Amino acid sequence: MKFLSVLFFGLFTALVNASEVSGLSSDDLKARVTFINELQNKILMKGSLVKDIDALFSNFTDDFTYVHEIYGGTYSREHLYNNYVKFLKAGNYQRTADRYRIVSMIAGHNAISIEREQTYEGVTSNHLTVFEFKGKQVSKIIEYWK
Repeated sequence: MKFLSVLFFGLFTALVNASEVSGLSSDDLKARVTFINELQNKILMKGSLVKDIDALFSNFTDDFTYVHEIYGGTYSREHLYNNYVKFLKAGNYQRTADRYRIVSMIAGHNAISIEREQTYEGVTSNHLTVFEFKGKQVSKIIEYWK
């Protein structure tokens, strides 16, 4: 009986570890980031609503963090959410065209780096951003630009 318990526990552990290791395919990562980019753009548009912010954040893990060392360091999920809502309610999101356009993507294991073109106040620049995933949800976004 003890042998069967140990065997069952070993098989269960192997299955759990295998599911954690497998992650999303390269195509799935690209599709998820494309979708999240669309949600980010939608929030910044004139007429966006809190439900648009909620739609974006439903794609983030509970322990999600946003890291941008140049612009404030590390933000928790709650802090970033509250900032989005605050800026939305203050009327700061009035864009009429998308802010971000994905230029290129390199998918890895549970992470994807993207080059995004941003047009802000008439100036276009390219930025490097890395999205890390736990399953289908984003666990961390790291920005590498000034």
